[in-house]
Amino acid sequence: MSVEQLGQALTVAAAGRVGSEAIQDIATAYIDFVRQHPGLYEASFHAPDRDEPQLAAASTVALQLLLDSLQPYGLSEADALHAVRGLRSLCHGFASIGAQGGFAMNFEPSASLHFTISSFLDGLKQRSKDS
Repeated sequence: MSVEQLGQALTVAAAGRVGSEAIQDIATAYIDFVRQHPGLYEASFHAPDRDEPQLAAASTVALQLLLDSLQPYGLSEADALHAVRGLRSLCHGFASIGAQGGFAMNFEPSASLHFTISSFLDGLKQRSKDS
């Protein structure tokens, strides 16, 4: 199942860690999965059908991994879910642009990904300080 494979790739990338390093590695693994398995990714992209227990369980594993990785940021439950959506959107957008050849400049895409994720995480840190 494509969702399980993506979840497994993200779990391996996090390797039991949380926080910025884990999230950077999760984002990289996400992009790599899309590059290596575009058809599988496309099949896993939609929201899970809650009437399919195996699919719902696989999606829950990936969601929980991301929530656990964001735990050091001290976000409320709602904010953590918003952050997961944001992170997923960043990764999806980055992967989609890359797949369409949108990063043709002589500039390393992995450095751009790291910069983007770092900026996103810096925003989460500031948000938790402001709360």
